[in-house]
Amino acid sequence: MPGVEDWTTNPLGIVQSIYDKHGSASSEKVQEYFHSKTNSETARLWIPSLNDTPLHCLLPNSLVRYRCMVQDMFDPEFYMGEYEVSDVNTNTTSMKSGKYKDIAECAKHQEINMDSDKNVTMERQTLYCVPIPGETEWVKSGYSDKAGKKSFPTSSVASSRSKRGLEEEDQEHQSDTHMEEDTEGTDSKSEDTANKRPRADVVEGSVPRNNTDLNFPLNGEKGLPCLVKIYEDMDGFAVNDMVEFIGVLSVDPSLAHFHEENRSDGLQSSIDGYEEPMEEKNAHAPPPSLVPRLHALVHHKLKHNNPHVSTEKIKLDSDVSSLRTEIFTLRRQILSALEQVMLGDSLAAEYFLCHLISSVYGRADVMPLGKFSLNITHCPPSKEYGQLIHTFMEALTTKCHFLPLSIENMNSLRLCPEKDYTANRLKSGVLQLAADTSLIIDETQLQPGQLEAVGVRNITALGNLISWQKVEYDFRFHRQDFLSNVSVLILSEAKSILPSDCLVPMNPACKIENLQRHFSQLDVLLTAEFLGRLRSYLTICKLLEYTIDDTMQKSIQDDFVEIRKTDPKSMSVDDFHTLLNLVRLLSLSAMETAPTQSVWEKAKTMETERKRRILMMNSSQ
Repeated sequence: MPGVEDWTTNPLGIVQSIYDKHGSASSEKVQEYFHSKTNSETARLWIPSLNDTPLHCLLPNSLVRYRCMVQDMFDPEFYMGEYEVSDVNTNTTSMKSGKYKDIAECAKHQEINMDSDKNVTMERQTLYCVPIPGETEWVKSGYSDKAGKKSFPTSSVASSRSKRGLEEEDQEHQSDTHMEEDTEGTDSKSEDTANKRPRADVVEGSVPRNNTDLNFPLNGEKGLPCLVKIYEDMDGFAVNDMVEFIGVLSVDPSLAHFHEENRSDGLQSSIDGYEEPMEEKNAHAPPPSLVPRLHALVHHKLKHNNPHVSTEKIKLDSDVSSLRTEIFTLRRQILSALEQVMLGDSLAAEYFLCHLISSVYGRADVMPLGKFSLNITHCPPSKEYGQLIHTFMEALTTKCHFLPLSIENMNSLRLCPEKDYTANRLKSGVLQLAADTSLIIDETQLQPGQLEAVGVRNITALGNLISWQKVEYDFRFHRQDFLSNVSVLILSEAKSILPSDCLVPMNPACKIENLQRHFSQLDVLLTAEFLGRLRSYLTICKLLEYTIDDTMQKSIQDDFVEIRKTDPKSMSVDDFHTLLNLVRLLSLSAMETAPTQSVWEKAKTMETERKRRILMMNSSQ
């Protein structure tokens, strides 16, 4: 039975052995084998991660993990799924599996029989994946600290093999070019590679890193993007999905087809007279040193990316029970910290907490349910306050992005993704974010100026995200809405120009002379132990199931009818929906999965005070 080093360092050997035993019906057996090996979270943590291990420390063709967001989906590609090889010494033939690798290979005493009737062409899906946008530093370090094995040493000696590109576009014209025989030893292999791969030197050093657009949604993002090859459930993925893949790492330099504008080597790549644009070649076959390939064996769609909250139900239930035993103390501590952030305003702190645990849990036709975008007004007219809020949010949330709402940003940023038909890829935008990302919009930085056409579209895009939780992707010939789940916090001096679910005029307890010194007092509250519990609490609250029993539902309906009888203008249908959402969030913040009469009364009191503040704000303008 293969040991841990076999299935992690030589997964392709395992795949071939299963293929030899079961033949063409090996796909299910391969999936079954690797699912059983990676079934537990502990076992998965022993697989090195592309997210926190340098690429040069990973063994090619070994098993790796990759936590990512699907940024784009390329057209399906064809490859040699099964191929026949001939032994030149004995003249015998055998079959090889071409799955989970980019290069068809065989031993040095074998040849690939390209004309064999037994060869089988198969199809796979390619996803362009990027590290989760806006993922905060404590999340990255948390996953890295949990890893059981940081890396594998690189191998200095490669096995002798004969290679052929699995993609068969130029099969007839390039069969002699792709067939290679490597001799033993590193030096001889390097010589052969230099002679037979005229463009490999480009991958290794001559192409500057900044010449390759890695297509990250947010500027300043770090980490490796990855081309993930999917063999099973190819239709089960969507753009913006958060996924953890476990698969075979492929970084062979011959995979890159990096083309320059003024090529003089005469190499062409065309099908029936059509030549791919240079931009498409570069986008779809970037240097593997920048964009490695990962052949997925196992995948897990992520409901969250908090490293301290387990994905296993038993452990999650235990975490929920543990937090519930201390929820009253914990909630009081959290509100104390949030009150400090809201400059001493306890009401704003309550609404801020509800915003932090809000998430879209469903949709009624086009209406997203559960969202709670929050507009805090009367914020200090200083860039410093928004930046301090951002720093605070980064310490709590798993994904966070800060967007100053300035004329310059609105006129220059690309918020909505656009299709680039020349490169045949989706150019990402700032609003291409994974579920439960916290987006902080600082409107206090808005100065008088002229919005250009791009700026108007960007403001409209932000409004659609807030109101409908959707982002309109531009495919040039048509526009298509993609559903989102982004928590939006708007900081403004007066009521924002953007819509929101809840407007809260902040009422500071006192005038703050030095914001930096005021926020520094949070260090006493935000101890490492408290931060750990707070981070788990915010994630778990979003995962709790919420229901209203018939008795409570009737009580709320009767109360609504009585309020409308007394003063029809005091509560509109929209007000009622906001109130119901607030009740839900207040219940979840106490880790209760159903509302109580006391929570209903508390929500009404909070809404009454909030509306009173809004009336005062409007009357003073």
